[in-house]
Amino acid sequence: MERTITTKYIVSMMAIIIVFCGLFYVIAKRVTSTDIITFDKTIIHFIQSFISDDLTIWVERVTFLGSILFIATAIVIISILLLWRRKYTLMIFFISANSLGAILNKLLKWFFKRERPDILPVIIEKGYSFPSGHSMGSLIFFGSCAYLCIHIVNSTGKKIFAYTIACLFILLIGISRIYLGVHYPTDVVGGYSIGIAYSAICILAFRLYEFKAKRRAPA
Repeated sequence: MERTITTKYIVSMMAIIIVFCGLFYVIAKRVTSTDIITFDKTIIHFIQSFISDDLTIWVERVTFLGSILFIATAIVIISILLLWRRKYTLMIFFISANSLGAILNKLLKWFFKRERPDILPVIIEKGYSFPSGHSMGSLIFFGSCAYLCIHIVNSTGKKIFAYTIACLFILLIGISRIYLGVHYPTDVVGGYSIGIAYSAICILAFRLYEFKAKRRAPA
């Protein structure tokens, strides 16, 4: 029975990986096409139509939650807490997933070399645009934080709450990058797509490790 459940889980995760890798591939192939650029500009103009001084202050606070400074600091704090609670394998999973994800994003940006939009930049960002580092990084970080709840929190309600909050932060951070004029919408969707696929790979690898560790453990 346990093996059957594991097989279904693997098939489901592989399907997620294939679907979102495929979505990323489709977007990546067309980031410079006329129809994609038209789509991007339409979405940017709509979101930036809400620009105001007061809203910009809050958007900048939201986008900070996806910054390297915030995520790196949070990773250190959470890792120390996991170490204190002797959750060694979870700590390794958490650090590895986020650090390797950051490296992957840098490599993808270097490979595609898409310049940032210049329609109405509210703030100035350096570096390439595709895929969005804030979107991909926040998805991996908040997604992995929510995943930790599966192993630490017993209440189903609290687990659902954690995933809901994680999804809300991820969505708001992505929108904030478009609002601030530093990313195209397709940068954000591309970041989400490869972030989901990458996170699924990390979680699948961790679950397989757990499964093998349980089988090796004495009865």
